[in-house]
Amino acid sequence: MKTNPIIYNHAKTLLKSGKPVKVINIFEFLNPSTIQISSQLGYDMILIENEHVMQKSDQLSSAFLLARSIGITPVVTVIEPNRSIVSKMLDSGALGIILSHAETIEQAKDLVKWSKYPPKGERGLALGANIEYQVKDIPSYCNQANEEILLLLKIESVKGVENADLMMSVDGIDGVVFGPGDLAADMQLYGQWEHQEVLLKIENVISSAINKGLAVEPSIMPNDKEKFHKDISRGIKIFGPTRKSDYQLFRDAAYAEIENYL
Repeated sequence: MKTNPIIYNHAKTLLKSGKPVKVINIFEFLNPSTIQISSQLGYDMILIENEHVMQKSDQLSSAFLLARSIGITPVVTVIEPNRSIVSKMLDSGALGIILSHAETIEQAKDLVKWSKYPPKGERGLALGANIEYQVKDIPSYCNQANEEILLLLKIESVKGVENADLMMSVDGIDGVVFGPGDLAADMQLYGQWEHQEVLLKIENVISSAINKGLAVEPSIMPNDKEKFHKDISRGIKIFGPTRKSDYQLFRDAAYAEIENYL
């Protein structure tokens, strides 16, 4: 019988040891091949989009379990940090939650409250996909889950930037990612997510996150190894095409195969 720890979060293990994690977005291509190939390519975490895409509950749970079985961390976005949404995602097997449009300290506290078992939170106990359908030492499982679940805030508004310090100070929050497109739109700079004013706001949050010892992604993803290692030396830990959808990646790859014929 399997004796390994029930909760093993590959991405969080890397972050705890000070190493970077490589992340890929999954929007509409949530299927076994995408997850398997992502793992084979060396990604540490899949970020399953659940704000802009209507994912099916059974498909989500299957994806979470497959990812866990091959050692890649499944993380899913939620748009509200309420008990129903967070509990269902974690009890279905997700190993992390990203709160989209994080803007207030109350939201950050609620995310922790519904993601952690007592005494750190108020998460209800279920013994299904989250424990890989094995009933073991329940107290040890709860303590382990409290340590292994990854909680990230997605900052994508001016209000979120303004309240980032407060939100990042909440015990249990592990890091921050960004939604530059929405942030730019909130600043009425539609489509200009690399505008200097947008990047400046993101950089301010990055500096604060690094000072607090939290995981964070860069304002612009590095496009070569030199920039990658420079970002790592700054203290940045989250990398990958987190601002591209799977269909964008497919489009780019498919076009590269025929561009010389056009």
